[in-house]
Amino acid sequence: MTTPVTMTSHLQRALWPVWLMGISACTNVPSYVEPREALEVGLPDPAAPGETIDIDTTQFFLPIRQETMAELMDRTARATELGVQDLPFVGLDDLDISIEWTIKNLSDTDGTARIQINGANELFVYVPEFYVVDPEEDEVPPPLLGTIPTPVRAGDTISGVFREDQLREAAVDLELVTRGLVNPFAAILAYHADLDEVTDPDGVTVPRAAFGHLVQYDIIFTANQHMVLEYDLRIRDQAEILHERLLDAPDGELTVFAPQTPPPLPLPPMMGLP
Repeated sequence: MTTPVTMTSHLQRALWPVWLMGISACTNVPSYVEPREALEVGLPDPAAPGETIDIDTTQFFLPIRQETMAELMDRTARATELGVQDLPFVGLDDLDISIEWTIKNLSDTDGTARIQINGANELFVYVPEFYVVDPEEDEVPPPLLGTIPTPVRAGDTISGVFREDQLREAAVDLELVTRGLVNPFAAILAYHADLDEVTDPDGVTVPRAAFGHLVQYDIIFTANQHMVLEYDLRIRDQAEILHERLLDAPDGELTVFAPQTPPPLPLPPMMGLP
């Protein structure tokens, strides 16, 4: 019932065209978002003779269809009912997403690789470096997902997955850091997937029903040897909000997201969790 789906774009390059084909209408049958090109590190750096490039990145948005007027009216009414100003179109439980990955060590030397995943919901984007006020004193907060050193033997291939519950946890952590102004270390380094609500600095309670899922994905791959990262997103569309033609949709039929960074520095004192 499903056919492959493909999209990719690099942060340091212009957005490349992508090819996308079909998607299952059955919400429990997953569709796959596969990159057109793998992330690769350990290649010679043309800007620095004798050096190698040890980082590669990609960024993309999910192909979400445009909201109908009826859905907008329902969402507005629901926001009033929940007592919130911002109720995302792409809710926390609308999509079940996992990221399956494979790392290949193309060198003849054992090495170590890291995968980091950040991103955004409809409202806010998470940029760890944003929280570094003094580079000499402040540690960069962790990414929403990943960063664990992964050993890969010479010539070997290893695989893994960021599970649906981990992606959902990352989305909750993003709500804590942005709308709740919780310290990123406190939010990300503890388990909050079952959190029922977030309270913003003005004392307004944002219930779980108003949490958004990640719609933007920033994937960072680093390694100390020549390695390649291949990955795909496995998506179960519970709310049928992915466009049926994905990025092959006609102009104007995909939602254009414009998430923002949190309020500019200096931030109010960042709150921890009880």
